[in-house]
Amino acid sequence: MTKVVINLCGVKSKGGVTVFNNYLEQNKTKNLYVLYDNLEFKKYIENFDNQYITTKRIYHPFLNLLLNKEIKEKINSYDYVIHFGNFGFKTNIKSYTLIQNILPLVKPFSSFRNFVLNLLYKYAFKISDKIIVQQKHVEKLIPSQYPTKIIGSIEMKTIKQSNSQGFVTIYDENKNKNPKFQRELLKEISSKYDEKVTIVNLAKNKQNEIYEDNFTVLENIERDELIQIFKMHSTYIHTSEFETVGLPIYEALESGLKVVVPNLDYLNLTNENIFKYEFGNYSSAIKACNESIKNLEKVNCDVPIYYENWNLD
Repeated sequence: MTKVVINLCGVKSKGGVTVFNNYLEQNKTKNLYVLYDNLEFKKYIENFDNQYITTKRIYHPFLNLLLNKEIKEKINSYDYVIHFGNFGFKTNIKSYTLIQNILPLVKPFSSFRNFVLNLLYKYAFKISDKIIVQQKHVEKLIPSQYPTKIIGSIEMKTIKQSNSQGFVTIYDENKNKNPKFQRELLKEISSKYDEKVTIVNLAKNKQNEIYEDNFTVLENIERDELIQIFKMHSTYIHTSEFETVGLPIYEALESGLKVVVPNLDYLNLTNENIFKYEFGNYSSAIKACNESIKNLEKVNCDVPIYYENWNLD
């Protein structure tokens, strides 16, 4: 049986949790040893040998120096390690590093944090046997001297079109998610259309502006709940500038929704359920939203769905 160390340290987002669950679904026969620092993973890994890491994240590239001898020897007895949190630490076994956050690669000087992460990414490239990416546009950001493996692919699937009405979006105050544009766009939609607007709020600040308008705001939503919320609407709105995948886009498409998305390289697809707008352009986004709520009588539609192949052996 293949023995794999899974390093989940640094994985915080719901998308990161989904990616890990995709891996688990495809690798049920492997013997896993899981390192984690996010207690949200506890319910997913209770059946696996695991180790909770309390070391501060900034020191994680040097865990090989900080872990006790017993843990290090155990790690090095496995076949390979997968670092899910963008950078890892040195081991004596084969090493894979998954890049899930591309901001430090495309905008390293946008913040001190991204600058530091960029340096840690470069270190991870050097100590990894292969860099795992989810889509082609991310592979282009990796220096050519480092081997990569693309695990994501797109397949067409026939889905039942949603017969519900209304717009739904996921809100986060991360600047990359374009929150100011998102708030103003939703206000415009609310004033122009007799359609409900639902916001799934991921922001930590519960006193932000989205509570001041006539929106339905939902919090603490699990992934399964999110899918059901999607199905209660006709259009999902996405406003991020950079994404590795943009998983909610594909989850919305698979739920039968139209999607309104920026015309950026992370969704380089043409489909009758995808409505694109010029990034940062309100009138273009309003037009795309308007087009998305037409022709809702269609029963079935073929849409692109994102899949991952986690066969690394």
